[in-house]
Amino acid sequence: MNWPALRWDQVATLSSEGLRQADARARDEFGIEPLQLMEIAGWQIARFVEAFMDGVRDKRVLVVAGSGNNGGDALVAARFLHQRGASVSAAIVTAKDRGSLVARHTATIARLGIRVSEAPAGIDPSVDVIVDGLLGTGIRPPLRDPAPQIIEAINKAGQPVIAVDVPSGMDADDATGADQAVRATATVTLAAPKAGLGLTARAGRIFLADIGMPASLFSTARDALMAIYRMGDLVELRRP
Repeated sequence: MNWPALRWDQVATLSSEGLRQADARARDEFGIEPLQLMEIAGWQIARFVEAFMDGVRDKRVLVVAGSGNNGGDALVAARFLHQRGASVSAAIVTAKDRGSLVARHTATIARLGIRVSEAPAGIDPSVDVIVDGLLGTGIRPPLRDPAPQIIEAINKAGQPVIAVDVPSGMDADDATGADQAVRATATVTLAAPKAGLGLTARAGRIFLADIGMPASLFSTARDALMAIYRMGDLVELRRP
């Protein structure tokens, strides 16, 4: 599938701290809750996987989900992919907070009949594609167990990997830790580009997904992001 595209040097990036502030302002100023953004993010990931794989009916999709918001995004994607006819399984890091969004999404997909197992044991190399939702923009290397073992298992599987927001294991701002991060075939980054994605080949092809964050929250990057959103809700950002 052909997506609208821009060169990487034509986009404005946002820091992890800037994104955290935008998330808080989205809730406080507009009443946009994390659950709302997570639903749209998961839908965007699912539709990208379906297009990237030229359809997912009867294909085996493994979703790897951590205990944070990236994990929740990936589990929402699992639900949509299941509905589109994919054979979906999930390998998770169990959330300590049973009332968290990721714990709630885990319960939902289990009720739908999607097989859920603990990572890294549940990482099956025989699948057709892996969705990486293990870690997001909040991490700073070095990583704590079991993350390194899970990342190693994903990379050893040798299958196409679609990363949610950033490849798990790298710093989103400066790509620190990229050498030990997930090797993504493509990264669907959410709301705004992250600077680290342009600094490493580990991100694969980079796509920006609009998840409904008001562009006014992004201050100096507002106009640049609005221009991308108007190109389409999923735009490829091509490196030189």
